[in-house]
Amino acid sequence: MDDRSEYVYFLCLEDTDESGEIRTVIIKERFFIAPYAYILYNYAHGVITLDYAKDNPHDKRHKELLSNKKSFLSLLRDCVKQPWAYELDEDSITKTNNSFILQDFSEKEADIVYEATLNGNKVIFYILLELQSKVDYRMPYRLLLYIVEILRHYYNHSDPNERDNKDFKFPVVFPIVFFSGKDTWTVPFNLRDMFSNHGAFGNYVLNFEYMLVNAKGYDDNTLRNFSSKLLGLILMLEKARNDVEFYSRVRDNLDFIETFDNEEKRILSLCIKITDIAYGYNKSDDIQRLLSGSQIQEVDGMLCDMIEYAQVEKEELRSEGKLEVAKNLLKMNMPLEKIVEATGFTVKELEELQIA
Repeated sequence: MDDRSEYVYFLCLEDTDESGEIRTVIIKERFFIAPYAYILYNYAHGVITLDYAKDNPHDKRHKELLSNKKSFLSLLRDCVKQPWAYELDEDSITKTNNSFILQDFSEKEADIVYEATLNGNKVIFYILLELQSKVDYRMPYRLLLYIVEILRHYYNHSDPNERDNKDFKFPVVFPIVFFSGKDTWTVPFNLRDMFSNHGAFGNYVLNFEYMLVNAKGYDDNTLRNFSSKLLGLILMLEKARNDVEFYSRVRDNLDFIETFDNEEKRILSLCIKITDIAYGYNKSDDIQRLLSGSQIQEVDGMLCDMIEYAQVEKEELRSEGKLEVAKNLLKMNMPLEKIVEATGFTVKELEELQIA
């Protein structure tokens, strides 16, 4: 564990029962790692792993954020950074209700589809929200499947007379991967890199390149200069390592928040509510009400109280939780080095607990 550790909903013991079935036993609720995560200790293999719940509500935050036109345009201008991005405006883009996620990947990703008119031609922007924390090396292949589905959908919904014409053209599909995981992105950006010996066949190998937006890859100064202050702020909050840092960042940016329109305040309130639930608070509705009424000073005072409370609670939970977990794991005869890894206690401290 490092200093960035915070809360986790469950610390679990994974073991095998008499029938050979794997069972998971909750050792400690609301332990300290990260919201919507849990630790598994595999007794047979002696390894500790960190995993994330499949119904992680942070996913909804990203989809709501990029469904906002201002945020989407900011994504293009401040992250994609292509000259044509400045030729688009809110009137020239439309978010569709289409989704092309395949059933096999429904728990790993979500998507947003925008249509735009650029120089008189239709363009389709396909944003894939990568919901898993680990990098998936199949990404170019997965995008290929989605792009084919988008083109098939476009073709099937085109005027039959027009698509039989030699001048019929498909729109450009611009693929963007929005990644918010902790791992370094080491996936090839080109489809051809997934083919063996592709160099021998040159341009005859099927290929495209996608744009990666790493949510945690921007420093705070860069984010403050995003054209969408909402996008910049939420990506800033994305990097918060615990509740104290999260609410401190909200408080430090109240001057930006004061300029948000009602839709932007609603999306920010959703972001706050998700964190509120994760850390066991119940202040998000009050914060949303005060933000809607532009009562920034009252919000500042409430956040100040929440930060102070969180700091005190964190120290209490860290001390009490580690002790309780260590005692439980000792009773289960987990190897001392694994308990050290899980709790942060030293071997000497654990040995003293055994004697006591």
